[in-house]
Amino acid sequence: MSIDSMISSYGRTLTKVRPVWIRDAVGGGRTSTTTGTATAAIPGFLQIGQGAIGLRYGRENVRHGATLYTLGSVDILPHDRLTVTIAGEVRTYRVDSVRIPDDRATSDHMCHKIATLEEDLPRG
Repeated sequence: MSIDSMISSYGRTLTKVRPVWIRDAVGGGRTSTTTGTATAAIPGFLQIGQGAIGLRYGRENVRHGATLYTLGSVDILPHDRLTVTIAGEVRTYRVDSVRIPDDRATSDHMCHKIATLEEDLPRG
């Protein structure tokens, strides 16, 4: 089964937000996902992994990693934020890395991208 057919059969539409650098009140830089950002809907096949339980601020923190398979023409970069609704629950993922298997050309019909994602908590 090709990536195109997996996306068309089992895929989801994710909302992508690309953070931008802005100046804060004291003149330093920080990232913002609300000021000057562009959003886009991207199709992809999302494969959610097992959660890792760790402690954060004295409580359990269950974080799920995921893998996203998308078409080679999709504009996705590390640090992008992806939002998807699964079973009525909104989940937000941060893109850790993006790679094109076998270094295929983006014009190739078999070209696709694999993005490694990390869930941002809390869930909304």
